[in-house]
Amino acid sequence: MACAYIADITPAERFSLLTLFASANPTFTVILVLLINGLATRIGTILPQYTSLALGWPLATVNRLLALKALVSAASLFALPFMRRHFLEPRFPEGSGGAVAIDLLITQTSLVVNTIGIVGLGFSSGGVTLFVVSLCVFTSGAGLADSLISFGTHTLDKGETVADFYVRTGLVNAVAALIGGPIWSVAMSYAIKSEWVPLGTPFWICAGLFGMGCAGVATLRGSWHPPSGLRRLGKTLQSKHFVES
Repeated sequence: MACAYIADITPAERFSLLTLFASANPTFTVILVLLINGLATRIGTILPQYTSLALGWPLATVNRLLALKALVSAASLFALPFMRRHFLEPRFPEGSGGAVAIDLLITQTSLVVNTIGIVGLGFSSGGVTLFVVSLCVFTSGAGLADSLISFGTHTLDKGETVADFYVRTGLVNAVAALIGGPIWSVAMSYAIKSEWVPLGTPFWICAGLFGMGCAGVATLRGSWHPPSGLRRLGKTLQSKHFVES
């Protein structure tokens, strides 16, 4: 009975922390960037405390201000499909790997936006205007993870299914949630107690993580190329569009 049960376990169910990164590129890089992004975005656990200390506001006032974060995030997620359909898809033909190229573009843009916003948050001590602008910029990069996962489903290794890939991404999110919050809490505690470490240091470290993610996506952009069949189809579609226009 036990042997029959083990034989029925799918490959996706056999993933563990030991096999999480056991993939060839580009899947390995996608998983690594997802982990980096997961760790970086967990800085939200210290954002209320940092805002209260930086601006000198009580937590009740801070919570009302941080409600803006959810509003900007929702607006970005609602606007992204419209921008993709009307501005990006016409410029990236589907036959030449356009969907994958769009996913990479959105991912890289979101990482750059996150980096700029998080650096601004680190410098916003005592400045409400800079804090609000930086918070809005940082939050507007909300489509990063979804676009990167979408890219990953198009570049899987032979023998690896989409279900396997989603199990890996789920494990990555779990690991990031487990260790990300405590790491940022420790960093914030050290910045508060230290006399020479600026209060915004955790946010600048977070910006460094987003920068590493940008480098990872840049390698994906340079290493991935559409299959030859897709390239030929893309050229045909482009030629047809040119003749019709």
